[in-house]
Amino acid sequence: MDGRQRKLNRSLQQDLNRWILSATAVFALLASMVSGWVAFDEAQELQDTHLQQMAALVATRTLTIALPGDSDPEDTLILQRLGEPSPRSLPIPPGLPDGLHTLEMQGASWRVFVYGGQFAVSQQTEVRNEVAWGSSLHTLLPVLLLAPILMAVVSFAVSRSITPVRALASVVDRRDETRLDALPDQRVPQEILPFITSLNRLLARLRQALAQQQRFVADAAHELRTPVAALSLLAENLAHATTVEEVQARLTPVQEGLGRMHTLVAQLLDLARLQGESQAAAQPVAFQQIVKEVIADLYPLAEAKSIDLGMPRSEPLTVPGIAENLSVLVRNALENAIRYTPVGGQVDVSLFAENGQVMFQVEDTGCGIPEAELQQVFKPFYRVGNSAEPGNGLGLAISQEVAQRLGGVIRINNRSHAGVRFQYSQPLQGCGVKAKPIQ
Repeated sequence: MDGRQRKLNRSLQQDLNRWILSATAVFALLASMVSGWVAFDEAQELQDTHLQQMAALVATRTLTIALPGDSDPEDTLILQRLGEPSPRSLPIPPGLPDGLHTLEMQGASWRVFVYGGQFAVSQQTEVRNEVAWGSSLHTLLPVLLLAPILMAVVSFAVSRSITPVRALASVVDRRDETRLDALPDQRVPQEILPFITSLNRLLARLRQALAQQQRFVADAAHELRTPVAALSLLAENLAHATTVEEVQARLTPVQEGLGRMHTLVAQLLDLARLQGESQAAAQPVAFQQIVKEVIADLYPLAEAKSIDLGMPRSEPLTVPGIAENLSVLVRNALENAIRYTPVGGQVDVSLFAENGQVMFQVEDTGCGIPEAELQQVFKPFYRVGNSAEPGNGLGLAISQEVAQRLGGVIRINNRSHAGVRFQYSQPLQGCGVKAKPIQ
């Protein structure tokens, strides 16, 4: 962790240094160009003025004026009478009008001032170029020297600024997997504070999820303990059977217990997968076909209790979702309705569209649910207090997980005269909804 953190810090400093170096280089280049252009313009103006002043002092002969000491050839001023060539004179074209001119002579560029059509004063343009380049370098060098100083200062400032982040990283490293309390946000830079706040929100969600998982495991262990103990007793009784009739009589409860155990384990696995697996893109699903298939599968259960199971309202609707998930939701709703409806009762299934929503509805003529428990029935392993029907309280919890993943809503309420109404609604549009099938 410390190595990765140091690498991250170095990367941040290097990024800042690159930005500073680039900005400094661009600024220095622009400043140098502007300074050179201004210096060149001023040097040309100064050279022209110098030539004009020297021309005013010309007498009647060619003069060569040099700076004291060993001067460069380009610093030399050459004064000459036009039309009277000499060894030191320049080949100035005849008929050149009065004024300033830039000419190429003797392999060099010269600035020439013609005075009165008789005299000319000349000097190489290299002089003004040297002045311009010198001014540019004088502007550029201080900026370039300042760049490493700026980078050192920024590196130091960044290192000091992220010291609280390093301290926070050490605090996180010292925690074990059970420490999910919020991270301290004191003395944290404002730029890092939103990240710390998001981490604290994530930790809060993890604490809630961990608490739910712990409760789920505890409830699952409790629910499994009872049927396992019962199966152990049944197996022991079966072992003491002495006749074929006794074996058959005692084998039936064992088989029923194994069936209930299989159902419980399957539902536990379904709920665990729904809560823990990642999501997948939803696909268009023929909802009506799923409902009809589930009704056909459960019809023998309804027929065994003489329950009138029908579908008075059905529309061929296609919804975004996962077929396996919707099938689980429909099956749980119908199984509950059949289980809690007395012999000779009625279960009506409806599927229709309303206000851009698909509505799946199951109404039964059972005994209903106490109003105080209507919101509790979605909790895992929760069973209505006065219920004598077999079950483990996982069906609605699984259906709720399915609904949340499909962007739907489940509502359960008591009917005015008798029974319960289960209603699931989901937008007809929105195939971009994410969902995960139960495997």
